Amino acid sequence: MGNLLLEANNLSKRFCRDPRLALRYTTADIFWEFRRKQGDDHLRCNEFWAVRDVNLELRSGEALGLIGHNGSGKSTLLNLLMGILRPTRGEIRWYTDRIVMIDPQSGLNPIQTGRENIYNKLSMHGIPEQEISKNVSEIIDRSEIAEFIDAPLGTYSTGMRLRLAFSIYTVLRPDVFIIDEALGGGDIRFREKFNVFLRNYRMSGGSIILVSHEPIIIQSLCDRCIALDHGQIYRSGQTEKVLFDYYELMQVKVEAQSFSMPTASRGFSDLIDITQVDSQYGSVQIVEVKILPLDADEIRPGGKVRFEIICNSNIELKNISASIMICQGEHRLALIHGGYGDRTYCLQIGYNQFSFTVFQLPCMPGNYQLLAAISLADTHALLAVKGVEDSPFAFSVRNYSHPVLQLSQALKTLIYLPAEWS
Repeated sequence: MGNLLLEANNLSKRFCRDPRLALRYTTADIFWEFRRKQGDDHLRCNEFWAVRDVNLELRSGEALGLIGHNGSGKSTLLNLLMGILRPTRGEIRWYTDRIVMIDPQSGLNPIQTGRENIYNKLSMHGIPEQEISKNVSEIIDRSEIAEFIDAPLGTYSTGMRLRLAFSIYTVLRPDVFIIDEALGGGDIRFREKFNVFLRNYRMSGGSIILVSHEPIIIQSLCDRCIALDHGQIYRSGQTEKVLFDYYELMQVKVEAQSFSMPTASRGFSDLIDITQVDSQYGSVQIVEVKILPLDADEIRPGGKVRFEIICNSNIELKNISASIMICQGEHRLALIHGGYGDRTYCLQIGYNQFSFTVFQLPCMPGNYQLLAAISLADTHALLAVKGVEDSPFAFSVRNYSHPVLQLSQALKTLIYLPAEWS
């Protein structure tokens, strides 16, 4: 384990949506800072937490990935770490001053020429002018923009600015590179060149904090990852596992927005006629549908599971049947009926529970929905249904024993596979 380079404890930052109130709040916060007191832990009118209670550390030779949806707090967190913003609460401790940040703006002056930016940036980091002059030709050749080097930076494309910034910063060899979406702006050749440099940089003891929306970039460079959601750490740990959990979070958000009339319910209504209801329909309410793993901590392919339908009833009835359908989006995967033939269920007034066990669940890793119905066994008339006119219950089948395979199955896109050629 390398030397500790960065430590952040209980890092929090709040902002105000109203500019008029923001000025008043800023004045009050400055007053409290003069009294050597941190801001309190509550939100004032029109305030929100951009970052809340974030703890992280970075060691030499380590690459830490940051991933999250737009507005999750990634850029605010980087600005706090770089000292551009002051935290409302918490503390940041750097154990090195050799830090370089590369962002989509590349940190260069758009008015100066490319050559002037080379001298300006390297001088700001304490490199003597004579040494800069020795390296300037190599920097220009590496950037591959020699014919534009004396033109103002404002005339450069995004890719050209990134290539120039990359060529400048590779001369510095800092202890920590902080990269904010910079790898997504260049062409394929530049990105591969930058990736090779960063891997070699890590092998030589350098550290990286990488922000990106592209999972393959995070996975290929980072051995540890943090997923942010609404300013808080949602998951932290092994990269593949965190990326899969983050993917699941995004899927849940999408499904929550689209389940006002769930697509999976159409398949259920094809097999159970929701227009055929008993006169006592509504007297029974399905409160919850569960699927519980019996041979592991999580639901896994081929695992033993128990399904449960929990309902409240205002009536007593005999000859009751219960049904559960497993769906994945619009696809109907399985329909399980219970309570037909010689074995029927009974409804009691109050709490009722119907359950059954499946010894080998035939589901691959992914997200699924459960829909349930309770009906009369003889006429099939419905007493209660869940997941047709409202949202179905969701569950996930996981396979964390193979995190890379799980990530590939979930994202359905390219993933990075480390390999050693001979």
